[in-house]
Amino acid sequence: MRFVDYIALAFRNLGRQKLRSFLTVLAIIIGATSVTIMLALVTSIKSFFLQEFNATGQIRQIAVTQATDLTYGQARYGGGGSRSGVKLTDEMLGGIKKLPHVANASPQVGLYMFDSVNYKDKKLSVSNFQAYEPNDVLSYDVIAGRNLTEQDQAGSVTLTAEYADKLGFKGQYQQLVGKQITLQTVPGYTGAGANLPPSPLAARVAEPPPLATNLSATVVGVVGSQTGQAAMYFPLAWARGLLQTQDWKVTNGKAALVATDNLAKTGYQTITVAADAAENANGVAQRIRDQFGVGASTAQDFIKKQLAIFNIIGYVLGGIGGISLAVAAVGVVNTMVMATMERTREIGVMRAVGAKRATISRLFTLEASLLGLLGGVLGIAIGYAMVTVANPLVNKQLAANGISAKDIVILPPWLVVGVIIVTTLIGMLAGLYPARRAAKLNPVEALRHE
Repeated sequence: MRFVDYIALAFRNLGRQKLRSFLTVLAIIIGATSVTIMLALVTSIKSFFLQEFNATGQIRQIAVTQATDLTYGQARYGGGGSRSGVKLTDEMLGGIKKLPHVANASPQVGLYMFDSVNYKDKKLSVSNFQAYEPNDVLSYDVIAGRNLTEQDQAGSVTLTAEYADKLGFKGQYQQLVGKQITLQTVPGYTGAGANLPPSPLAARVAEPPPLATNLSATVVGVVGSQTGQAAMYFPLAWARGLLQTQDWKVTNGKAALVATDNLAKTGYQTITVAADAAENANGVAQRIRDQFGVGASTAQDFIKKQLAIFNIIGYVLGGIGGISLAVAAVGVVNTMVMATMERTREIGVMRAVGAKRATISRLFTLEASLLGLLGGVLGIAIGYAMVTVANPLVNKQLAANGISAKDIVILPPWLVVGVIIVTTLIGMLAGLYPARRAAKLNPVEALRHE
């Protein structure tokens, strides 16, 4: 018997009990759809995660900190940790830039002298104010405007969409670009632009003004958040002045303001180093640790740990979907056993006219495989339809949270092919016992069966 004849006969036999075949296929569809959607979500999140790291250049980055026990995530997003270790100085920065396979490096420091962010009638709390040297090492996903550049000095900032939303520009981020906001400092601030008390030698006719200061800043860009929290970014050139303290000093009867460079005293919080290629990042990190005695963690280590978490989630979700497929396999066994019982006399006739046991076994195995194949194909089709519907909804949520990525939920080809192969194999394996049972029927007894 030709293979085409097997196919035609298998479809005809499945069509005899349409309802039973439909319910069996439906069980496989449910399992296949579950596995498809669950694995598609995990795969899509992993892909989006990697794309974001590649787009921002973080795949090549090393976070250098005084503390030696920090992971990349802790160093990059949580600060540099302890300041009691080796100080991160400009001299060290220059030495790092001279290392082999180092493309560039950008120092960062946190700013803690602000009390509120003000715009018209809105007064917002301060959250994650960071300053960095804008030399393309650190790149943020631009939603509107631009990133900071080397030309930006005092008075220029970028902020994340979370801040823009709170300021009343949700979904209209371009309108915020170029606007001026007011940054109110904490009382006692004495850095650049501070509202300082008068000279101790000046004649005082009134109480000295409060030591809180309002500083104006122009928003040059709205960027995506890498931590999911509101953040504001300053050029390092401005931060140097903000971190100063100014005090009146009286010498020989003359008063003069003396500025102290606190950044030079404490060092940088973090230095982000960009290797010339991703494969050189670990080697650069090891050289930095050995040569300077500081902490150096790579984004690749962080990525591996995150991907491991995603893989575990994928295994769990895939296992849940696999349970549905296991239940569907039991349904296939039941359907084929019932078919064997109902077609006992037919099997006897086929054996009487010369059909071999292998022919009977192949036919029933093929029927079970077709049930799995149909369930897998239809499950993939439903999964694709759900992805098509989900992407516009996900895009809206991403845009609302200041993320420019679109259509991140995908069905990779390997998943489509894999699900169809797995469901077909499940059908085939589930049909082996009924097929063997049918092939072993005695032709004489089968012909006597009513």
